[in-house]
Formats: sequence, C-alpha cells, structure tokens
Amino acid sequence: YHALFAYFDRDNVALRGLAKLFKESSEEEREHAEKLMKYQNKRGGRVKLQPIVMPLSEFDHEEKGDALYAMELALSLEKLVNEKLLHLHS
Repeated sequence: YHALFAYFDRDNVALRGLAKLFKESSEEEREHAEKLMKYQNKRGGRVKLQPIVMPLSEFDHEEKGDALYAMELALSLEKLVNEKLLHLHS
C-alpha cells in the first residue's frame, strides 16, 4: 500500500484522494503487523522477519488506467491476506 501511496502522491500523477486512501491503508496494515508481532512475542513465539520483495513503483496501465489497476491490485492483496489469515486459524 505504501508504494501505491507514493505513486499517487507524485506530482505527475497527483491523485490525492487515492494517495490518502493508500497511505491510510499502509498505516493500518503496519499497525496490524505490529499487533501480531506483539501477540506472538507475548505468547512465547519468536518473530522472524523475511526479506521483502521490492514492490512495483509504476502502476500505469494502458488499458485500465492507473486508478482502476491500483484498486484491482489492492483487492487482490486484501484477498491474499484474508486467505493467509484463514489458513493461520485452521
């Protein structure tokens, strides 16, 4: 989400509403990650951080446009996170 925020906040893209949405989403997901790490530590687990693949920095899409493409990416990410959380609880 933070890469999407940075893209839409650029002066040549300047979609401030989308930039705000993705910045807030980034902050919310970071809070969730921190809560999960705190809980894991509290319960005697150990947090093991893995390398992060560098995210895309360009989101322009010739057919769909950058806003629709970014929203589709965000939806895919939400679905993936939901699947991972469901698997965690099963």
